[in-house]
Amino acid sequence: MNLLALAIGTVLAGSSYWTGSRASRTFRINRYGTRFRARVISVTSTPVGDEGGYEDTVRVRFDVPDGPAVEADTSIALRGPTGLRPGDPVEVAHLPRFPGKVVLPGFPSADGVGLLGYACVLFAVMTVFFFWVAAATG
Repeated sequence: MNLLALAIGTVLAGSSYWTGSRASRTFRINRYGTRFRARVISVTSTPVGDEGGYEDTVRVRFDVPDGPAVEADTSIALRGPTGLRPGDPVEVAHLPRFPGKVVLPGFPSADGVGLLGYACVLFAVMTVFFFWVAAATG
């Protein structure tokens, strides 16, 4: 059995699971999350790539009816800064199952469901290929 192909396939299987779970979590929060009005606490912009893209990490705080106030983060991928500043009101989607994560409807999430979904499928196909190579050569 080709151990290198087996190792590569195992890494790709883990990557497939990781990207799929990120995409699934973001989709569930956006689709089924309760909407709250929140206040922006901080915004950190990080340049990404050479084409002027940014990833803004936005920290928000909001009150939930049946518990203490929640502080959570989200990452937004944009061609430029979001324009959000501390103190700005925003709408967020939140699920208690994921206490530290929110989604800002109307902003593209850096955990984009489409991109991560495609990556998950690609990793899964490559996993099958490398497992097949490992089995066929050994």
